[in-house]
Amino acid sequence: MTDRDQNLITLFAQAEQQFDNDAFVDGVMSQIDRERRRTLLVWVALSIFIIACVAAFAVPVITAVTLATQLLPASLIDIQADWVRQLVSPVNSVAAAVALVLLGVIRFFRRVFR
Repeated sequence: MTDRDQNLITLFAQAEQQFDNDAFVDGVMSQIDRERRRTLLVWVALSIFIIACVAAFAVPVITAVTLATQLLPASLIDIQADWVRQLVSPVNSVAAAVALVLLGVIRFFRRVFR
C-alpha cells in the first residue's frame, strides 16, 4: 500500500521533534511545589481544627472520664460476706455489666452482618 495516512505522518513527525528538557523539569517542579503547598495548607488547617476541638471539648471529656471512673467500679449488688464479695467482684460492677452488653452487641452484629 503506497498511500500514507496524513495523521500518522504528522504524529510521527511530532514524536521526532526535540524535547525541551528544561521546560519539562520546570513544569514538573512547579506542579510538585503546588502539591506540597496544598498538602501543607491541609495539614495546618487540620491541626488548627484538632486543637480547636480539643480546646472546646476538654472540659466535657474530663468530666465524662471522671464520672466514668467513679461510676464504673460501683457494685451492682451489695454483698455482706467478704469472701463472697471478693470472689464475685470482677463481675459485680457496672463496668462488667457494660462490658457484657458491649460483647453481646458485637457478637450480635457479627452474626447478623457476616
